[in-house]
Amino acid sequence: MQHSDTRHGDGAAQTRGHDDGPASVLRIMQLGAHALFVLLLAVGAARSAADGEHRPGALLLAGVVLVWYLLGMWFARRSAATGNDWYGRVWLGVLVLGWLGLAALSVNFVWLAFPLFFLCFHLLSTRSALASTVAITAVAVGAVLWHGTDNTLASILGPIFGAAAASGMAVVYQQLLRDAQQRRRLFDELTRSHNELLSAQDELASLQREAGAAGERARLARDIHDTLAQGFSSIVLLARAGQRSDEPTAILDQIAETAQDNLTEARRVVGALTPSALEDASLASALRRLLVQLREHTGIAGELVVDGEDVALPMDYDVALLRVAQSALANVRLHSAARQVRLTLSYGIDEVRLDVVDDGVGFDPDGEFASTSFGLRAMRDRLDSFGGALVVESAPGDGTALAATLPVGQEQR
Repeated sequence: MQHSDTRHGDGAAQTRGHDDGPASVLRIMQLGAHALFVLLLAVGAARSAADGEHRPGALLLAGVVLVWYLLGMWFARRSAATGNDWYGRVWLGVLVLGWLGLAALSVNFVWLAFPLFFLCFHLLSTRSALASTVAITAVAVGAVLWHGTDNTLASILGPIFGAAAASGMAVVYQQLLRDAQQRRRLFDELTRSHNELLSAQDELASLQREAGAAGERARLARDIHDTLAQGFSSIVLLARAGQRSDEPTAILDQIAETAQDNLTEARRVVGALTPSALEDASLASALRRLLVQLREHTGIAGELVVDGEDVALPMDYDVALLRVAQSALANVRLHSAARQVRLTLSYGIDEVRLDVVDDGVGFDPDGEFASTSFGLRAMRDRLDSFGGALVVESAPGDGTALAATLPVGQEQR
């Protein structure tokens, strides 16, 4: 999770880094336009004062225009807050009227039209901006001619070239602004996607934790059923037998042995370690020991047949087959009334198989016992976790045959 956060954080940082270039250019152009307006207004006021041309009125109107220009920041905030461009258009219209008054008073303010071109393209649509630029250019040319000039051609071409240059720069500015806005939208989408991914990862981690907890509960339930519960059942049967026995000491020894084995298994289950029966013995040896205990406790004769080459399997496979055998023999002990049981451990090319067959009373595979038996369900779940399967064949009065299989590949041998 942390690696994922870092990667997405780096991606967001890179996006911000890419935005810094165009954003910096836009800020420079905006500051340049503001500085140009103030500079041209100051130059016009200074030259008008030096020429003495309508000096009081020109200076007063220039001050009002400057104040109104600075009020543009308030209009810009209102436009951003309401999402309405009407405030910006009103501000621009009043600003143009102020420029018209200054141009009428003095020719020194004519060139203030140059920054107005930028404002038109910034606040108006492209069509309206072009029309406004043409109109302002015409007024500038007319103002220069009206005030009188020694070079008529320069007076006409100057505003036209100025308008063309300003329009070109304004178009570049608009393109940069659109690119910056698109990058900002992409960055916002990336941020939203990043947050959604983090939320999905958190949800997935939570589900994985819940699934892990559920799997661990199921594992503990199966292990307790296959070990402790079966051991307690054996102790109960032995205790009942001891009540009818003339030699209670032997029965008590068996109870003590079974209780000791259960205590050892309880420690193994809690620690999720290898079953004690497999620590120092092979699977076949562990199965033989189960049959010996079954005969000693119940008198049911048991036989183990190993078919094929006895090969080393993954410990998880040995544990799964041992647990299946424990659960199956517990059912034989408690429900079958069998006289003998046979275990067959078969090692095939692509699977290992454990068959448990008894000659007991059997049961109906479609009946209540098959559908409610936790032992059968636990055996199936345990085998399913390794891609194996459990098949049970039985009939009332005809014994029971159980086959547990696990797939074996070359890499598992």
